[in-house]
Amino acid sequence: MSAKTVLKEIWEWIVVFGTAFLIVSVLNTAVFATTQVRQTSMQNTLTEGQHLFVEKLSFAFGDPSKGDIIVFLEDKYPENYFDRVRVYLTDVSEIFKPVWSKTNVRLVKRVIATAGDEVDIRDGKVYINGKELMEPYVRGETYQREQSFPIKLKDGEFFVLGDNREVSKDSRTFGTIDRRQIEGKAVFRFWPLDKFGKLK
Repeated sequence: MSAKTVLKEIWEWIVVFGTAFLIVSVLNTAVFATTQVRQTSMQNTLTEGQHLFVEKLSFAFGDPSKGDIIVFLEDKYPENYFDRVRVYLTDVSEIFKPVWSKTNVRLVKRVIATAGDEVDIRDGKVYINGKELMEPYVRGETYQREQSFPIKLKDGEFFVLGDNREVSKDSRTFGTIDRRQIEGKAVFRFWPLDKFGKLK
């Protein structure tokens, strides 16, 4: 292999990585991002392989509300801007890694309760502050898991569940999530085209 060929191949790799970096930089800003559903825990609302538009700006000025479908880091708690930058740089460095080996694991779930709420699960249903939660989006029954109920949420805590209750790994397993973990709100599905539209 000639030196010219080697240089050409190196340049092609530089272009590939540069383009990938640019795409991630554009798509993952402080304002919005895109993500792909990689679990079945949100069926039938979301199915595996669908692509979502994630809006981040509103959470820069306020907190998620009950019913919001959010994207959050499973086990990272960024404290400040520099922590967020480190998360971003890790994402960039792992663009070409398979999803199961990525460092920053993200989950997509629905917010069921916020600070000050008491959550109870019994008889296959969810109760918020003693009142049964009406959930037309749910698939399957909701049963307790590792966590003990009822749970009273503190400031900065959120209780999240997947819509596909019998298979979802959620707050019944890992407990409440911290505000610092939350990256944005999934607001729009743009792929596949036959499912194009706003999320509910």
